[in-house]
Amino acid sequence: MKQSSRVALSGALLLSTLVFLHVRSTGEAVPVRNSLSAFPTRVGNWQGREATIFEVEILNVLKVKDYVMRRYVDPTGRSLWLYIGYWDTQRKGAQMHSPKNCLPGGGWEPLEALKVTIPLPPPYSPITVNQYLLQKDQDQQLVFYWYHSQGRAVAGEVAARIEMVKSAIVRNRTDGALIRVSSQVYRSIPETSERLIQYIQAMYPFLSQFLPD
Repeated sequence: MKQSSRVALSGALLLSTLVFLHVRSTGEAVPVRNSLSAFPTRVGNWQGREATIFEVEILNVLKVKDYVMRRYVDPTGRSLWLYIGYWDTQRKGAQMHSPKNCLPGGGWEPLEALKVTIPLPPPYSPITVNQYLLQKDQDQQLVFYWYHSQGRAVAGEVAARIEMVKSAIVRNRTDGALIRVSSQVYRSIPETSERLIQYIQAMYPFLSQFLPD
């Protein structure tokens, strides 16, 4: 499908979603099972350090109901960042923002975007997520992200909207989360990618303690 066709489809889907949600606005917001601020500071071999508290202006844009953004460090001192933003409802103008729109800026330029399938420990099935590479001068940053739709990992923005519409029709729910794991590139892109994958494999089982199915 051509880029223009994808944009048109995405726009039409978003418009139809907004109309549908405006008409069907009686669904209740679904709270997180536990506050994301309580997300474990110990994940596998990674130890949580400082957390970022967003300013009011940023929260007014994101419209998240709950979130966590925390730096984790492995035994060698290499850092990565975890961000989970949760929307208990996407009615009334609140909706998930694509990192492809939010991350570029401040001199960071996108270099590569692709999808990666990550095997998970039993009993979880593999998930497909987005891998996004950015560069600023000589520095590079690698980002993995996906949408978590009521217990399911969804990579694409259009696919996430489709899942939201289905859930709104069948379950009268529009809650969902955006999960992002990022790191500066250490040594090489493959090595950094493998490190982020290992972190995701360690943290994924914790999600069910916080995000509703």
